[in-house]
Amino acid sequence: MSSFVIEETKKLWATWNIRVFVIVSLSVQVFLILFAPYRKRRGKIYGKCVDLLIWSIYLLADWVAGFSIGLIVSKQIKSPTESSDIQVFWAPFLLLHLGGPDTITSFALEDNEFWVRHLLGLLLQVGSTAYVFIKSLPENKLWLPTILVTVAGIIKYAERNRAFYLASFDHLGDGWAPSEWGDELPIPVELQKMDAKTMEKFEKSLKSILWTAVHHFGTIKMTLVGPFLSPDQCSDIRETFLQLENSSHVLQAMEIEVSLLYEVLHTKLPVVGCTIGYIFRFITICCILGA
Repeated sequence: MSSFVIEETKKLWATWNIRVFVIVSLSVQVFLILFAPYRKRRGKIYGKCVDLLIWSIYLLADWVAGFSIGLIVSKQIKSPTESSDIQVFWAPFLLLHLGGPDTITSFALEDNEFWVRHLLGLLLQVGSTAYVFIKSLPENKLWLPTILVTVAGIIKYAERNRAFYLASFDHLGDGWAPSEWGDELPIPVELQKMDAKTMEKFEKSLKSILWTAVHHFGTIKMTLVGPFLSPDQCSDIRETFLQLENSSHVLQAMEIEVSLLYEVLHTKLPVVGCTIGYIFRFITICCILGA
């Protein structure tokens, strides 16, 4: 009886293992997309619990996606005739998952130092995906969508690796120049419902806070990788902050700068938020829609 149960369990696992891991990988990605930004707005009471949960899911995401591709490669090697076209399609689909969501690339600064390891992982996973696809030819009827999703997956994975590279200590200051935004900053729609007098006062203070934070962000973030600020830079920052109406506005401007710094160090913002990033993101979207 026990041997029968074991055999049936093995058959069930062989049938459903890839499907289960693909679903788990997709669920993990959805969780990170929705809840990773809460690291910036967590409360004091449950802050460590949120950190622990996100850290656990962050580590699980790469493991599940990589292990799933390994299962597909293993099945392709052992029984290529039993591998369906949809299972071959799942390999580049999981490559998209390894690219990770835009909301989180690294959990801590130390994670960015492993960009070389992630680059090797990119080459290994792309090679595994290519192997699975080539082994499925010429019978594969989903060859076109598989190619399109593979292109999108490579771009997403390369974006993540580029984000690691730019946020590593050796390259943290590459391309960082002081920001020079103008005075015209957008006001949220919900704030436009105020009466004219209140809106005029609020709009002035809001623009002043935003402009102060963004204008000096390029200078302040350079202190992470370079020497101390020059006397002229310190004087410029001091004069600008003194122009704010009260101390609470200074704290709000600093909060904006810390939030921007988080986006630079732990998300894909530096990679996606540029002309080349927009072009590759457009290609990725077109590939996914085409597939």
